[in-house]
Amino acid sequence: MIMNAPSPSETVLVVDDAPASLGMLTDALEEAGYTVLVAQDGRKALDIASRITPGAILMDAVMPELDGFETAKQIKQVEALRDVPVLFMTGLSQTEHIVRGLESGGVDYVTKPVDPEELIARLRVHISNARNSHSAHVALDASGRFLISVDLSGRVCWATPQALALLDGTDGIGPEAVEQLPSEAIEWLRSHLLETGKSALSDSDVVATTGGLSLRFSYAGQISSSEHLLRVAEVVGGGPTHILRKAFDLTEREAEVLMWIANGKSNKEIAAILDMSPRTVNKHLDRIFGKLGVENRTSAAVVSLKKILEG
Repeated sequence: MIMNAPSPSETVLVVDDAPASLGMLTDALEEAGYTVLVAQDGRKALDIASRITPGAILMDAVMPELDGFETAKQIKQVEALRDVPVLFMTGLSQTEHIVRGLESGGVDYVTKPVDPEELIARLRVHISNARNSHSAHVALDASGRFLISVDLSGRVCWATPQALALLDGTDGIGPEAVEQLPSEAIEWLRSHLLETGKSALSDSDVVATTGGLSLRFSYAGQISSSEHLLRVAEVVGGGPTHILRKAFDLTEREAEVLMWIANGKSNKEIAAILDMSPRTVNKHLDRIFGKLGVENRTSAAVVSLKKILEG
């Protein structure tokens, strides 16, 4: 009988230098229905992953020569492996080690001794998230929008071609060089998500310089538990939205809404142009009216047009 080859999502690469751990994990994963690939060191793991893309990687952090953290970093530099979730398994439970694991591209951190049932439950969630993330990337790639996805460490997980070209800037560097958000953007993302939540992020943005360009980053949503979607746009001084932002202390989104109000667009039309709901447009208008000191859209249009014409 000819067996069908397992799909990538059913294949798990286990990387551990301890034979006992490899044996225990292999038995548990195979019993759960996964096809298991094994590697006893980081270099072997890189070799296997370069030839067979797994659905997920279980990575021991402490290994001789090339440790798990460095192995994960090198894995995430390979385009075909960027969406593959890496789960660390280690006895190192201090905060600094957990942070290092996440910054090297890990999506989860499981302390040893590993509970196979818990590990497999986490594994299923991360494989499902990775599948959904990949589908979202494919759809967004075709949308022609300036979007990137990042994790909380600021690592760029993925970008549409349009956003990637913007991140590359004008210095002629290749896509492989775009690995991290600028430090100002990382601080903005972390502080808002950890301290104030996504609702505050939706109403804010940050300007940072990368690739020789001044870029504005704003929050667009969450793709998975570990991946966040950002809009990116070049800041061009002197444009209408720039003038309105500076004059009335508006966010980028508020300036865009006000600019279209000044151009006579309805809430429904603005919602379609800016890819938001009419209800969100109304919320922005409430804040805009307060900042401009006006009571309606007609007054807002007059005030903004005057400011734009003044330059």
